[in-house]
Amino acid sequence: MSKSKGNTIGPVEIIDKFGCDALRFTLTSLCTYGGQDIKLSDERFEYGRNFANKIWNASRFVLMNLDGVDDKEIDFSNLTIADKWILDKLNTTAKEVNENIKNYRIGEVAHILYDFFWNSYCDWYVEIAKIQLQDESLKLNTQRVLKYVLDMTLRLLHPIMPHITEKVYSLMPNQEFKAIMLADYPIYDKKPAFPTEAKQMEELVIEAITRLRDIRAKYNAPVSKYMNIYLSSPENEKNIFENKKVQSIIKRLARVDEIIFDWKELTSNRDVVIVKNTKISVLLDDLADRDITIARFKKQLDKVQEEKNAIEERLKNKNFTDNAPEEVVIKAKQQLEELDSKETDIRNGLSLWTTDFV
Repeated sequence: MSKSKGNTIGPVEIIDKFGCDALRFTLTSLCTYGGQDIKLSDERFEYGRNFANKIWNASRFVLMNLDGVDDKEIDFSNLTIADKWILDKLNTTAKEVNENIKNYRIGEVAHILYDFFWNSYCDWYVEIAKIQLQDESLKLNTQRVLKYVLDMTLRLLHPIMPHITEKVYSLMPNQEFKAIMLADYPIYDKKPAFPTEAKQMEELVIEAITRLRDIRAKYNAPVSKYMNIYLSSPENEKNIFENKKVQSIIKRLARVDEIIFDWKELTSNRDVVIVKNTKISVLLDDLADRDITIARFKKQLDKVQEEKNAIEERLKNKNFTDNAPEEVVIKAKQQLEELDSKETDIRNGLSLWTTDFV
């Protein structure tokens, strides 16, 4: 961009359109190392605006659910595995942010904070907190964790997004400082470090929910359909899945009815996912109508085979392979490989519904 050419982006116009913090966050996230040029357009600032909106909406939800919260510290003797996971995640995030600031990797700071707040805090912990808030024995401590993690995240974000973080901080109850700019910047602390529980949460609980959601999506299971799941686990993993608080999370977030251990055999068609060393089986009849699903798989198979035939005919044509640009021929071969893989997946899915096994 050049001022003499008149093709620069006016920061005041961007602020009017997307907001000041959106401008600041987007430019921070685009910081590069080595002096690379950045392609900048108005649309790039939607990234920052969407993140600012996420911060505001998530903060409103948390603030609406802090009624009755006190100003006491988190009760570390009454933490769930999800509480320990988010506190450990926050702790490692603070450590990474400080290290990157020290090394002037400011763009990396923005990406780390975006991933933590959007994915870990909002997509996972806030959803889990909705479950824990309904349990009177967990409610107060969950409120404390929700508030603490939001508070610390706002402090981490404040240098990049000073306006929205200051506003949300001013709305939080029982704050120690009059303004967020006066608050201590978070650093790594040994007390809220729970590496073992964090690993268990990531590798078992979150992974199990993610894989079960994938199964639901694979078979277009209606939201109203709940399923039973059958677990075969080694003892150390079984102990995690047998925890009642963990079970309530899995049941709500993966739409599971019953979690069944120590079963001997299943006579109905099923799909299986492996989570670390645990095998989780799902009865397909719990997910969708058999005839409708078989018809859908066959329709997908016909479409893939039709596309494959068209590409194979092109590749058999010597005029095409001899005269077409090399990159076009390579792309056609890659598409054929992708369709082969897709056909295998569809056939495997179809076989689960058409083969009877024990």
